[in-house]
Amino acid sequence: MAKYSVIKEHIKQRLIRGEWAEGYRLPSSREFAQYYESSVNTIEKAIKELAEEGWLIRDSRRGTFMNKGKETLQSGTRLVAAFVFGIDNPIWATALRGVEDTLFLRGYQLLSSSDDRNLEKLESLVRGAVERKVEGVILSPFMSEGHEEINNRIFSLLQDYGIKYISLDRVVYNTSIPYVTSDNIAGAYNLTKLLIEQGHQRILFIKNSNISTINERLMGFKQAFIDSELTYSDEFEVFISTKYEDFSDEFDDYCEILERKMKEMQFTAVFTANDQIAEAAIRSLENLNYRIPDDVSLVTYDAENLNRRIKLNVSGVTQPFYEMGQCAAQLLLKMIDENEDPLFYGQVCKSNIYMGESVNTISE
Repeated sequence: MAKYSVIKEHIKQRLIRGEWAEGYRLPSSREFAQYYESSVNTIEKAIKELAEEGWLIRDSRRGTFMNKGKETLQSGTRLVAAFVFGIDNPIWATALRGVEDTLFLRGYQLLSSSDDRNLEKLESLVRGAVERKVEGVILSPFMSEGHEEINNRIFSLLQDYGIKYISLDRVVYNTSIPYVTSDNIAGAYNLTKLLIEQGHQRILFIKNSNISTINERLMGFKQAFIDSELTYSDEFEVFISTKYEDFSDEFDDYCEILERKMKEMQFTAVFTANDQIAEAAIRSLENLNYRIPDDVSLVTYDAENLNRRIKLNVSGVTQPFYEMGQCAAQLLLKMIDENEDPLFYGQVCKSNIYMGESVNTISE
């Protein structure tokens, strides 16, 4: 990014934060040049574009002023918004509880909504939060087909109004957006080691997308084989792509494809990247007359959430969503209080292994 663009963006953020009150003259171009250690020409270019965009008014005699008609964020609302995939989903409800409990202790209120995994709805919710002059936003960005354009609009909108924001549960690649997630690599590593220690070497890893959380789990899966001095083969990676992360509308088709792939492979255990994929694997195994764990062992991420919905008692990783919500709120409040964005800030919370009854010991 050109230097004048960086300076322009920084001045705009200072305007949004109300650093110069209405009617207060901004520093001269020469003063800005000294502050930013830049040339007057570079400053003039940034100021000119801000004036053209309506942020500033230039008067040849009086100087440069903030445009009174430009909306800026009014500080002091003590309101934070959080948007998750589904409030009715216990793991996301738990995360919101962590957010709200932390905000309450600091005198903030939480505005929470479910985006129902709909990008257009999420954008509308964020615009509504901006109109209510929230001071911060916590959200779980979409990684489904066509997400980039709308995500970028959302991030740009929040930046334009000086609203701090945190990504919960996932990392947005190629950005410096602060995030809070769980230790996906370590959790998957430990879960895979559990299977290996029970004699399993032919283990399917089943996923439906390439979002950061799932890719990290695949990394942990692979590393467990390497550290166990076992040969790793990509043939055991089963990637069945879906249009949306939540593939409820594609569930039957997903199961059909998975069944066909399972018929072609020899395996003793299955590692599913999330609880919805685990449900698809369970149906597919049942249709193929495989019994869990007698014929095939099964482990998954978010096992306890899965076990709320099914009769099986599946082993797997339990993510600390309450703690993740707390950490996201704490990090966001730190950014609000210090009134600056970290260049890059990530926090990883430790997950736990839940021991159910879906893993059997084998000998080869």
